[in-house]
Amino acid sequence: ALQVWTLYLLFAFIPPVKAVPTKDLFPDIPFKLFSSFVQNNFSSEITLATVLTILFSLTNNVDILNLHARAKNPRLQDEYSVPVNGWIRALSTAIKAHLDAKIGLRNMEDTQLFNASDNQQHLSSSMQISNISRKLDEMITILDLDPYKRNSSTMQLLKPISTSEIELVLLICPARLTCSTHHKNCIGRAIHVLTRERDRIQVTLLKGIKLYENASIVAGSCTNCKAIYYADHKSVTASSDTPRDPQLSPKDKLFYNNAKYVKIGQSIWADRTFTNMIVNSVYHFHASTAAYTEFWNYIFSNSAENIYSPISQRQVWKAFIEETVRQISVSMNIFLQVPDNISTEAVTKEAYEQLGQNGLIGQSLDHSCNECTHPYKATADFITPADDAAVVGIDENRAVPPLQQNAENTELQNIDNNTMETGNSVEPDVKMVVIDGIVMGPIHCAYEDCSVKLANARTGVFCLRHEKSDNYFVAPRFYCVETLCAPCGVVIAWTKFAKSEGASQIMDFLEDIYPTPESRPSYVCIDKACVVLKHLIRSRNWNMWKATTRFIVDSYHYINYRVGDYLCHTYCNPSPLNGSAPNLVVVERDINGNPHYKRAFNTQACEQLNAWLGGFQGILNRMSVDNFNWTTHALLYIHTQRVIQKQNKKNNQIQNEQPVQMGQPPYDDEVEIDGIEIDRVD
Repeated sequence: ALQVWTLYLLFAFIPPVKAVPTKDLFPDIPFKLFSSFVQNNFSSEITLATVLTILFSLTNNVDILNLHARAKNPRLQDEYSVPVNGWIRALSTAIKAHLDAKIGLRNMEDTQLFNASDNQQHLSSSMQISNISRKLDEMITILDLDPYKRNSSTMQLLKPISTSEIELVLLICPARLTCSTHHKNCIGRAIHVLTRERDRIQVTLLKGIKLYENASIVAGSCTNCKAIYYADHKSVTASSDTPRDPQLSPKDKLFYNNAKYVKIGQSIWADRTFTNMIVNSVYHFHASTAAYTEFWNYIFSNSAENIYSPISQRQVWKAFIEETVRQISVSMNIFLQVPDNISTEAVTKEAYEQLGQNGLIGQSLDHSCNECTHPYKATADFITPADDAAVVGIDENRAVPPLQQNAENTELQNIDNNTMETGNSVEPDVKMVVIDGIVMGPIHCAYEDCSVKLANARTGVFCLRHEKSDNYFVAPRFYCVETLCAPCGVVIAWTKFAKSEGASQIMDFLEDIYPTPESRPSYVCIDKACVVLKHLIRSRNWNMWKATTRFIVDSYHYINYRVGDYLCHTYCNPSPLNGSAPNLVVVERDINGNPHYKRAFNTQACEQLNAWLGGFQGILNRMSVDNFNWTTHALLYIHTQRVIQKQNKKNNQIQNEQPVQMGQPPYDDEVEIDGIEIDRVD
């Protein structure tokens, strides 16, 4: 017992260790003192913006203030005090230049930093900086930002100035002013506050990379229709015309596409800058929401200051869904409406059903550019004596191997030529699309011929309908994702194939996208074009396509299959060297002005797209069917928007291209604009 008391007394007299503050408090001086200084030293016309610029320039440059203080207070015998030293002059010069630029934009005179007694008009530029420096030095003393004033005997270095004392008060409220319900008595009706003062809800708000702990939620309502308005959505009574699960809320949630803040957790909201950062991180870095969560928490929550509370993966995933829903809704000019208070996965299901268009990227159907659309040509620009199966860029200087004869080729050769005759494009322009698959997809019901999502996505193997069937060890996975894109990279549509990438599944996919002859492209490039052609001929469906569309393969597959496959050899050449398909080749000239053919379209576009999409395979394959559908669609939709933006930028550069100078080689196939090499367009 004596030893215990001895230890107790020993620890009792050890002085407690205090954490050393990492920041200094914001200047806490009477406003009257600060106001008097401003009035006595600056122009009577000085604006609030200028005063705040000077104040925050001082509080955010403590290193300069420390250096300035050291220069004013010599310690060595050969040092001397310099009140207006180079450090404070550097800060003065920067502040004056910044204010001059702002004032110049408003066509005002640069007089705010000087009063009448300064005689600014008689001061040189150097003397003006000295004048401003003396005023800043006095302001530093008044604001208690002088390291020596705190302790005259020693220098106490300033630390970064905390802004917690001037933290913002933020209210998360509706951005609408009037009711948007289509009711005659609601048009123009003001929205009134619904949240009572005693019911005020405090939440955490992520605004960019800054966190506000005590933001308040304020909701509004329409006194006529009783619709409730929040910052990110409107809550309305669901229509009685649509059958509804009694377990669901009788209210509907209408997403606001222009919302400034969105709810991403029970008591956490985020602004669109934060949610957009998540979407861009996933898109550009192939990052999962788990990886982004770990990154965010490591950078901002595990720092020495521990300024932020950790966020969860669920919150990051919710932010991704909320942002992608709004980005796509804005592009489609519609609003997503879902039952209120449903799960995030139910939101992804509703989002794909309402916005996904069954995998169709609507903005791409009418897309046209010089990489995927060319004017129709009836004849080739020039003819070269080459084999029908010779390919541009490959067979210019070598013999083409002959077609091998076999039973299948003999059968196909006996088909009437009229059966395979292809017509011209219905449109005056020639368009091509490229289609290909990538082996990936979510798991689905193990019951035969059922590809519905699992009732239990974690451990189940059957859908809700077949849940009581005989057990299987594992649930099967969708065989592949099939993508359809233009040669320029713009994604047109995508879908999932459950068991195989067969010709019938491919044609069903194409017929869903192009239901009428007028909508069909002139060329469809697919690595299984010969298989698709055989399917069309034997199923007697070729007559539906032959007047508008021709099926070709890319050059790699054509070289491998042209020897043993009659249809591939005869009809699937992607760029005939002899000019027999004038719309598949274009003419360019070498440096000597000699013409030669090059391929008119990029037939590798889909493989390039799938190589990028494959970077998400590890992330997407672990998702449920609903989450997989929405995430894949959102990524491809955003990718299409980025491709179109790049094309518009490139077209603007080409249009702004300078005329060719005299004496420059006339047949340069590339020009350089701002350091970027681009193809010339004649």
